[in-house]
Amino acid sequence: MSAVNFGCTRIFTALFLILILAAPVSAINLEEAVTIPLVAAYASFEGETGVLLNATVLVTEGNGYVFVDTQPYTEVDMQGSARMAALVASDVTGIDPSKHDFYFIIEVTSPIIAGPSAGAALTVAAIADIKELPLKEGVVITGMINPDGSIGPVGGIPYKLDAAAQHGATLFIVPEGQTNVFVTESKVDHEGAFVTIEEETIEVDVVKRGRAQGVEVVEAVNIEEAVELLTGYVIEVPEPTKGVWSAEYLDTLRPLSREVLNEANLMYLGAQNVSPRFNSTLELQREMLDNGQEEYDKEQYYAATNIGLMVLKNLKFIQWWDEYERSDNNESYLNDLFMNVSGEINESRLELERFKQEGIMDVDSIGAAEIRVVMAEQFLDDARSSESDVGCIESLAWASIRADTVHWWLSLVNTEHITSDAALKERAGWYVGTASSVVTYAQTIITESQSLHGLLGLLNEADDSLERARIEYDRGYYSGAIFDSSLAIVQASTAISLMGYADIDTKIERSANAAIIAIEEARDAGIEPILAVSAYEFADSLESPSQQIVEYNYARVLAKTTVQLTMYSNMSSEVAAGTPIPLKTICPTPTSTSQLPFGDGLEVPGFSIIAGLLLVFAVAVLLRRSVL
Repeated sequence: MSAVNFGCTRIFTALFLILILAAPVSAINLEEAVTIPLVAAYASFEGETGVLLNATVLVTEGNGYVFVDTQPYTEVDMQGSARMAALVASDVTGIDPSKHDFYFIIEVTSPIIAGPSAGAALTVAAIADIKELPLKEGVVITGMINPDGSIGPVGGIPYKLDAAAQHGATLFIVPEGQTNVFVTESKVDHEGAFVTIEEETIEVDVVKRGRAQGVEVVEAVNIEEAVELLTGYVIEVPEPTKGVWSAEYLDTLRPLSREVLNEANLMYLGAQNVSPRFNSTLELQREMLDNGQEEYDKEQYYAATNIGLMVLKNLKFIQWWDEYERSDNNESYLNDLFMNVSGEINESRLELERFKQEGIMDVDSIGAAEIRVVMAEQFLDDARSSESDVGCIESLAWASIRADTVHWWLSLVNTEHITSDAALKERAGWYVGTASSVVTYAQTIITESQSLHGLLGLLNEADDSLERARIEYDRGYYSGAIFDSSLAIVQASTAISLMGYADIDTKIERSANAAIIAIEEARDAGIEPILAVSAYEFADSLESPSQQIVEYNYARVLAKTTVQLTMYSNMSSEVAAGTPIPLKTICPTPTSTSQLPFGDGLEVPGFSIIAGLLLVFAVAVLLRRSVL
């Protein structure tokens, strides 16, 4: 036996011992796991080389952990890829990812393996394990998994194909549009002490290259196609049938929209006495109010409300700036204005707390109100730190309008259902932790691929949403933390899915349809997802394709999350741990642990996890000694 094979045997024996010792022997059944081939390409001095690996994937009842076990440690994007695979597999199969644990054991024989290209394979394996589907032999897939289930482009495909062919593959699956790729070939010449390297970019017909090696090469557009190719199982994708706007949604939003537009019209009339130099700006507000009325007449109530709120913010700024210029003491005026807005925010905060004293009714509306309180406070901080008076007044106008919207969102509560604070806290910890992982993953692979152009804005927005979610979690605004974490996940995931993607119209259509289906499913469960439908309506009003995709995806996530939170809080803890699909149990479910690995005041995994990590370290030391 070669030294390399002997070393690998020791490594996998060690990994097996870790699994055995980390949980009760009677609770482990690795035979129920799914093993899938992975292909990787890595750069060597002689050029790129392909290698075939194996991944063993196991899904159990649990607490939302995603474990990635490799030796040696892989790049951070493998960790993010595994978590994305867990999220997509949960979405496809309908299980709750915060109630299950995912184990990804990766056999690493190459010097380094990058994670994104393994995403599609890991997702297929997770779905196969959940639904107990056997994998076909001789089928290999490469591709990044996107949050909407589409399969994204990857590099090194010709070399991955070669590695798959050398190990007997008969079918090789690549992402859409990658049956013809360009690669850079290196030619190395050694002349005495000198080495010269010449590089040439060539086009490779992957189908033809595969045929020469007895391998059929096909494309897969999304995870549903990949699962069918690898298992023969057909995942039925429903078509939207009922539409987005229900009578209940329209009846709920109509009075709010009317109230906001009426208030904006009254403020517009009251602003006629400002300095004439604001006349053109006021005329623009009149046009916006007319547009808002048009949206109202078309029953686009959320869009009309947003227009009314924007006019209110603009009019506040105009009036305050006019008063500032007329005041005898500008500094005193700003101080008084700051204190007034601060008082508005405090009153909104108190109103929210009084409302929550009776229990968390309607996580949608309360979550939206919690988010607006934090937004208002952030704008207040911006005003405090502004280097210009005009910037200060602009931020104060935003802070004031955000404080106003707290009351309006609370007025939309349309259910008497109570969701326990403990259940929300548990979920919020998982969502914030997952968002942190996904945002880091997006930043890593987008930076490495040098695709920042056009995507940096989405990454920055994801950072802002995640920071807000952390603030909300620390304050006990758990509904807000869940929804802002979800938004951060959507923003970062959308940035990933847009890397090199050309057919934006198709992606918009798919995102919109997926949102409608999720909204219909919520209604079928007896829930009117106000926040989700509002996000969908907002997406319809946007002109930016990337922002449309974000809002449609956010609408889908909101609808699913609202159902999960409502259904979970209706169950006993015993029933809540179950799923429609019988899953394996790898160890007893830990009690009340958070999945958020950072920040003060957050719970962390208990002693059993720490003991497992110590065990990994001990085995690693033994392996190192055996090699030496």
